[in-house]
Amino acid sequence: MIREKGGYVQRKGLMLDIDGNFIFGNNLIINTIGVDIFTKSHIVVCQNAVLSIGNNSGITSTAIYCAEKIEIGNYVNIGAGCLIMDTNFHSTNWEIRMDRKKDIINAKTAPVKIDDFVFIGARSIICKGVHIGEKSLVAAGSVVVKDIPAGELWGGNPAKFIKKI
Repeated sequence: MIREKGGYVQRKGLMLDIDGNFIFGNNLIINTIGVDIFTKSHIVVCQNAVLSIGNNSGITSTAIYCAEKIEIGNYVNIGAGCLIMDTNFHSTNWEIRMDRKKDIINAKTAPVKIDDFVFIGARSIICKGVHIGEKSLVAAGSVVVKDIPAGELWGGNPAKFIKKI
């Protein structure tokens, strides 16, 4: 297991912007698909935030924005072009949004947790406050805005239960 704090790394196919804590397990693979429709993986961990990714997980061309806490378990596969975020980025109050500094400070955050053996299909979005149970599947292109119990397939926008697996 490796822990990183502070700094910015840019390599072919990967950008890391770490002000908080990034804890990643053994055999983590972060890939980029070499076609124009998918961008490089970009991971941002804000000050005082914690992003942890377990052992034997894989990420392809994914954007992760961690303002508070994101936990990704072991043997998790995240498809190309996904977005995982634990924040709204902006206030829901239009008056606060007029002041950019207050706007960002007043954005709501809630932890994201993705349990072991989860598969998230390409171009899916995982929103703040979501918990995805172990061995679950998220269909490609889904927008997950509420918890997914263990051992279920969900898909759509917003993601809905499809079947037990």
